[in-house]
Amino acid sequence: MAPPLSRRQAIAQDTLARTPEIAAATPGASLDSTFISSQLPPLNASDCPGFPSSKISVINSDSYAAARGIIIGDGEQANGKVAVLNLASDEVRAGGWLVSLSTTQEEALCYSSTLYATLKEEYYPWPNLGPGSVAGVFSPAIVVFKDDLDHDCADLLEDQRVVVSVITVAAPRYPKLTRDGESLAKEEDKRDFEGKIRLVYRMAARNSQHYMILAAMGCGAYACPPRQVANMMKSILLEPEFKGWFRRVIFAVYSSPRNGSGNYGIFREILEGVEL
Repeated sequence: MAPPLSRRQAIAQDTLARTPEIAAATPGASLDSTFISSQLPPLNASDCPGFPSSKISVINSDSYAAARGIIIGDGEQANGKVAVLNLASDEVRAGGWLVSLSTTQEEALCYSSTLYATLKEEYYPWPNLGPGSVAGVFSPAIVVFKDDLDHDCADLLEDQRVVVSVITVAAPRYPKLTRDGESLAKEEDKRDFEGKIRLVYRMAARNSQHYMILAAMGCGAYACPPRQVANMMKSILLEPEFKGWFRRVIFAVYSSPRNGSGNYGIFREILEGVEL
């Protein structure tokens, strides 16, 4: 259970105040970031690391907890090679985190890490759909130095802190759906969404991020249809362009209570065990 509002406010202010010191003191960390304003070109097959096939995992977890698990489990080969998808706002940095103090996935990432400082105010806003909407931010080396909201964002010990990259891309916001609510009603919205997903994968691969922690993109506050989104994320990941670029892909789809229902259940049904 997330801490109450007053406690979240204190956590946010503490995280923000300590961010420069934490980044400066952590080897490999950086508060730099890059705004990607349009779709990246297709990956060059000659640069592919050629990793053997692996199976997608779907877990009920906070995204940073999943990233920490990979780095602990896979050791040195995962160090600096883990990309976490931020389910982002394209209107205002971190969805107005310091004002709303909410518990969306993006805000949860900000409570626990140096991410917020890399989401530069000048990047915002960018279009949500249509021209210019396939865009986002790449933060190459943020420090996760606190636990998740379920654990009161307690400080991690120094040897438990990890450096990961974060990919900030926004899904369509409240798109028009078909009458049954199962699909995007407009073909152009679907094309834009597919472009955003493809951008996420290209950003990771082009920056030598061999592990991806993905999530139910747009299926929370932005009300995108989870079954269609899961199938789009799967079909694009299985395109020949992305073969061999990733050691492991994990979908961290947080659900509370942890009963396998909702987005977690849908993503697990569609993606768990799919071979890359």
